[in-house]
Amino acid sequence: MTPILLTIGGFLGAGKTTLIAQAASILAKRGKRVVVVTNDQAPELVDTAIIEMAGVPAAEVAGACFCCAFQDFAGKTRELIARHQPEVVLAEPVGSCVDIAATVLRPLAVEAGTSLHVAPFCVVVDPAALREVEAGRIDPATAYIYRLQLREADVLLLNKCDAETDPALPEAELSARCPSAAIFRISATAGDGVEGWLDAVLAAAPGGDKRIEVDYDTYAAGEAALGWLNATVDLHGSDWENVLPRLMQTIGLRGVAHLKCLLRSGGLVLVANSVTGRPEPHMRQLASGTPTPDARVIVNARVACPPAELRQAVEGALATLGLGGRVKSIRAFSPGRPVPVHRIG
Repeated sequence: MTPILLTIGGFLGAGKTTLIAQAASILAKRGKRVVVVTNDQAPELVDTAIIEMAGVPAAEVAGACFCCAFQDFAGKTRELIARHQPEVVLAEPVGSCVDIAATVLRPLAVEAGTSLHVAPFCVVVDPAALREVEAGRIDPATAYIYRLQLREADVLLLNKCDAETDPALPEAELSARCPSAAIFRISATAGDGVEGWLDAVLAAAPGGDKRIEVDYDTYAAGEAALGWLNATVDLHGSDWENVLPRLMQTIGLRGVAHLKCLLRSGGLVLVANSVTGRPEPHMRQLASGTPTPDARVIVNARVACPPAELRQAVEGALATLGLGGRVKSIRAFSPGRPVPVHRIG
């Protein structure tokens, strides 16, 4: 059996993790073994916690993107395959990364040879974020990354269709801009369209071979325009369903690319998101067990502001809640310049 590597990229907040969890659930119901590799510039990821809650074996590549930590990515992929003998490996690169085909997928295909089938590279698109990019409301260098992600895709997944009030989603625009990419309309949250996309992409010929030109100076500037923060915090209180959106609203920064928080209290697990073009926090209940007076919150924030300002906003919001806010760990930074280990053009 040759496992299939299905890589799902897309901008911060597009819905990659939700889609991966949905896809893993569908494949498990079909009797398929699935593993997941997540990725971020720092540890303590909401994404990894969500995947592990779904009962899916997962590994995390933290501290750099897949391209800059290629050996870590390849090694953890090999370990998951050896341990679990999966039929499908789902991989989620950092949402601000591009040039995935040249720096990750083609090098991995060369290294793995016939022992791994590299599926078409899929990129998730949130129509609200696309509108913000086209209206010029995000940093031009960051918008450069967004547009390159679209050009690099073998498959474009127009996500959150269930949340769109305008039925005229930008399929024609995407098709004109990316004529060689297949386009699927989906809702990762509701599951609409996900099975059809999975059937198509898992049966397709190998992908991840598109060639794009990348200005690494602009790429680096686009990533550096965002402050990143990962934190783990212990709270003491109650009414957690209201605490989580209050926390996100109190942080109150403009220019949010993605603000994601996961709260665990006893058997209760909540996750909330605020993303580009959709500033109001959207909360989901991942587990409905009985809560306790104590909760642990993971905060992942990617915001167009200096890291020190981002950290101050998060710490200030925690203090405003008046729920203890004992910070177990916190790290705020801007990503360094991407330096891929390999680049096969």
